[in-house]
Amino acid sequence: MTETNDVTMTAPEQARREVQLDRSQYYVCHERHVFHRYCILRDSPAFPLLFMDRCYDWQFEVTGDVPIVSRYNGFMELVCQDSWAERDVPREQLGKEIRAAVEAGSHVALLVSLVHTDGTPYLTEWLVVDIDAEDTVYYTKTSPDPNFRADRKPVPFAELAESLAYTEDGLVPVTEIRPSAVIDRLVGLPPLEAFREVFARFGLRLYDGRLSRYVTPVVVGVDGIDRLVADWERRADGILAEGAVLFSDQSRLNKHIQNRFQPVQHYLHYLLGEPEIRAALGEELCGEVREQIGLMDAALADILKFSSLLVQMPDRRNFDLYLKYLRRLRDTVADYQQTNVRIQLTLLK
Repeated sequence: MTETNDVTMTAPEQARREVQLDRSQYYVCHERHVFHRYCILRDSPAFPLLFMDRCYDWQFEVTGDVPIVSRYNGFMELVCQDSWAERDVPREQLGKEIRAAVEAGSHVALLVSLVHTDGTPYLTEWLVVDIDAEDTVYYTKTSPDPNFRADRKPVPFAELAESLAYTEDGLVPVTEIRPSAVIDRLVGLPPLEAFREVFARFGLRLYDGRLSRYVTPVVVGVDGIDRLVADWERRADGILAEGAVLFSDQSRLNKHIQNRFQPVQHYLHYLLGEPEIRAALGEELCGEVREQIGLMDAALADILKFSSLLVQMPDRRNFDLYLKYLRRLRDTVADYQQTNVRIQLTLLK
């Protein structure tokens, strides 16, 4: 179970939050902080609508631990405009900054320097949700393992400061996640109205009979995934010669594949869970959506399985198996995108 400090939480509320904490692992850090605000501290079922544009036109990234990114990201554009505030502060002022943010209804994301069990250093973010009069900070963190998750876990401020990552100037990078009146309004609307409002807010349009973002047609394609497959094929001999898969490549193999598509899965599940939207979609399209959810679940499960095998035993057979199922994911994405186009065209009628 997730470690929590909230002894007043009822069993049903703790169970609800446990489900959402499990879901939160499938969002990247900066998305996860907003997810925490709306889906864990609050119960905002419509939140997944904010990922409706995230399945189109994947762009291949040559370097880093994220292999593909979507050209479209209305959610982060909205967050950066309406909620996000970044600054670097001196360590001696950090407690005051946290306290002021919490009193204003905000949360604070802090960059923390930790070490993997294999000795590899890494950076992650903790989301500070409260600070008390004794300077005890309460934070949340997400992990695939429930035993390593934290929900309002207390830590003395002095101990937290020892784990923080600092800039070259000795300052602490702080991201304040402020209350967003726009997101509050969007997730509070009736389901079909919320869908249409998010669609419009993200600049999506029907233009000359085509799904467009403003006046530019939305690109539906898998060229970025094709390039990813080709890149793994090119690098395979070198990785196998090393006899190990680097940690950054492990993230490219699976973690940052899962968090490209799982939020869209949550979005599709939300659509099917709302009677008003199901009725608007119709029985045939709802059946198509269920089928695509199942195919994507299977494709992502195979990516997890065969990436794990490759990391544990980096040999040619396991590399070929991983590539086989990455190509299968590619084929799944092509149909998955078309289904989402049909959803959006249908719900705008």
